Amino acid sequence: MQLYKSRSFGDFFSDTFTFLKENGKHFYKNYFIINGIFIILLMVMIFFFFRFYNNIIFSDFTTGSGDPFTNYIDENIGTVLIFGSLFFILGLLLGVINYAYTPIYFLLFEKHGGKNFTKNDLINELKTQLGKIFIFLLAGFLIAIPTFIATLIICGVLAVTIIGIPLLLIVFAWLAQFYFIAFIAYLQTDKGVFDCFSYSFNLSFKKFWSANGCVALFYIIIQTVQTIITIIPYSFLIGSFVLGAENGSNTNEQTLTAITLMTITYMVAFFINLIMVTVLQMNESIIYFSLKEETENINTKSVIDEIGSY
Repeated sequence: MQLYKSRSFGDFFSDTFTFLKENGKHFYKNYFIINGIFIILLMVMIFFFFRFYNNIIFSDFTTGSGDPFTNYIDENIGTVLIFGSLFFILGLLLGVINYAYTPIYFLLFEKHGGKNFTKNDLINELKTQLGKIFIFLLAGFLIAIPTFIATLIICGVLAVTIIGIPLLLIVFAWLAQFYFIAFIAYLQTDKGVFDCFSYSFNLSFKKFWSANGCVALFYIIIQTVQTIITIIPYSFLIGSFVLGAENGSNTNEQTLTAITLMTITYMVAFFINLIMVTVLQMNESIIYFSLKEETENINTKSVIDEIGSY
């Protein structure tokens, strides 16, 4: 698949799924090899946390006894701090690797002219770029202060009108695209991190409505899928539990089953969200290469050079 290519809104959308169809197996095979251990550990911790939390909620619901969740924290503050610290560290590691994986995959894809690279190439590239990744995180935090203030002002102006409310999603899509373009440009080039943010700001306004509209559409798809996965099963379980409580038919076994099903629902939602975020990043990567082609004519120059060599 050609990355450096001028695209319209429809191309941004369709080429994302074309890339997924042609390279998805290779992409996710290496994704789970690199991220698998962090995903498994985090999902185990999520399982025990939500199982405990839901158990507390149901216990409070059935017995009406004060605030058992706060009481447990007060009585087991050491355990809570250790668990919370491990959860935070694992979540941070997974978040960083997950955010960096897709752009690094696309950069290797562009470098090798396809998926002719291995997990070792990905791991080595991640190690090589580790310093840049953390520099970007620090710079991104500094940039976030004025950026988020400006974004909040714009959102406040848009929110006062009915017409402006749907445009809020475009603003958030632009913000995500702005950071992603700066990140992948920083990994790809020798530019300074703040130069990449400046480059990203200019590039993110190229084909503004087509590019950011496509990112917004993917956000809508992700939220819709998340809603189906979580809200519907969750509402069904709560409804059945409430009806059982009214009829006096709930048992400890039924409560335990409900808690387990709700916990599994959270875990499935978490896993599906990880996958869908990578699809969103595929879309953002394709947009990046397309906008870069619009600005720098990389593919056009390459074709001219090939003709000249003949």
